[in-house]
Amino acid sequence: MTDQEERILRKNIDEVQQNVETMQEMKIYNAMKRGIVEGKNREKRRIYTTGMGVVAAAAVALIVTYSTIGLPNKGAVQPSVQSASTKNTDNFKAYRSFSRLEPALASALEQNLVVPVGESAENKGYRIDVTGAVTDGRKVYVLYSVQNNTDEVVIHADFELQFEGIKESPLHKGASLSMLASESRIQPGQSMDFIYSTNLSPTIQYPKKVNYNIILTETSDKALLSSSNKYRTSLDVAFELDPDMLKAQERMLDTDGTLTIDGQKIKVTEVQYTPLSTYVDLAYDENNDKQIFQLINPVLISKYEGVEEKYYYPTLITADNSEVYSDNSKATLVFRNSEKIVKSKPDSVSLKAFGISAVEKDQMKIVVDLNKYQLIEAPGTGLELVTPKQENNVEEGEILLRRNLENAQYLEGSTRLAETFTDAKGKVHNRATSTSSFSSYTTSKDGSAVNEFGYNFGAEAKNYPQPLTITLEKYTNPIMDTQAVELYSKN
Repeated sequence: MTDQEERILRKNIDEVQQNVETMQEMKIYNAMKRGIVEGKNREKRRIYTTGMGVVAAAAVALIVTYSTIGLPNKGAVQPSVQSASTKNTDNFKAYRSFSRLEPALASALEQNLVVPVGESAENKGYRIDVTGAVTDGRKVYVLYSVQNNTDEVVIHADFELQFEGIKESPLHKGASLSMLASESRIQPGQSMDFIYSTNLSPTIQYPKKVNYNIILTETSDKALLSSSNKYRTSLDVAFELDPDMLKAQERMLDTDGTLTIDGQKIKVTEVQYTPLSTYVDLAYDENNDKQIFQLINPVLISKYEGVEEKYYYPTLITADNSEVYSDNSKATLVFRNSEKIVKSKPDSVSLKAFGISAVEKDQMKIVVDLNKYQLIEAPGTGLELVTPKQENNVEEGEILLRRNLENAQYLEGSTRLAETFTDAKGKVHNRATSTSSFSSYTTSKDGSAVNEFGYNFGAEAKNYPQPLTITLEKYTNPIMDTQAVELYSKN
């Protein structure tokens, strides 16, 4: 495993600790993690460490973000055999009745936009049936089921949609897998339905021919800790998916509107309406003195034949959660779809926000004196060093931090710290791997939040020239300032 892969793996582990409640799925994840760490010295192999979300449809929807196990070169894996599927989709009835569908997919099913695929593949007693798919060129969904005809319990170790002719499709990071069940494990003799989804780049012309691959792994400790293909099975299904399948039903608005919040300029470059969603593309002005992480409670307001429609609570596409963007200078707000506006242009469109989460670019750091256990510098307010308790099991050279936030109800709760730090004489050191550090983000009904996280400088760091400086890669810092801008008007 390369240093870069180790850094990404550590980031994903931090995200798991931030976002996941204790559940059985984490036992599987931890075993997979141990298998990666212990197996890296036995065999050089490619490890996919990009984030994957697994949504469990239990009483409360849970999201597990973990790094995939990965495999040696696919050429060494026994290939699956593809054939036409005989599975009766029943007009995607199982998916239509699932209460936790993403709004975009729910809308696609309601409008009968999901196209049947009807292809399957079998390998070593497992079968995948790809039943349907849909895309608006910005988001893609693949609906499929996995049948387990073996005596072993299995889970997904990896999944990926690959477009033919694009060597490295920018799709793996941020891809998610939802299941129509209470857990991800597929029991012997059972079948389970899944939904794969990921974001597509608006600047890439994707071909029609795609291949969907999954890798299943047995769940015994021996299997999860092993780096061998013996316990893993690859299944590939090739089919056609037209990225322009909904092109005739989309509407594009070119805008030149700039939203200015707290003196920071945010240009809205485009508004795109599709039958699945409404996309608002943003570009942050390079001359801004603050690094913007997100807008606070953005609202898209459209008027159509005198009737005003407001779109709230968008999801956010950034370089942090997708490979659609390569840096943090751009982002996309994804609102629900508008059936009216895809048919004809609105009278007017405007964007309103109640503030931003941002930090001055020259303050993107946390400075700590490790020997005095003292916080010297940090952006914003509310960050403090926490005195470790025995149950925290902190390691020598590790600190714990706590951040109290107000107006956090519309914010993505995450802090990401760099994998290197600098001592007082300017020497750069690598962050130490921690087996005990934790991170949590809890919100209250009043809109406040508490974010706790750790950072391990390493046992030798107390001997470095103090203080020590950590660069911030992502930091939640709400700045309230309500502003709006008109993006489009017929007049």
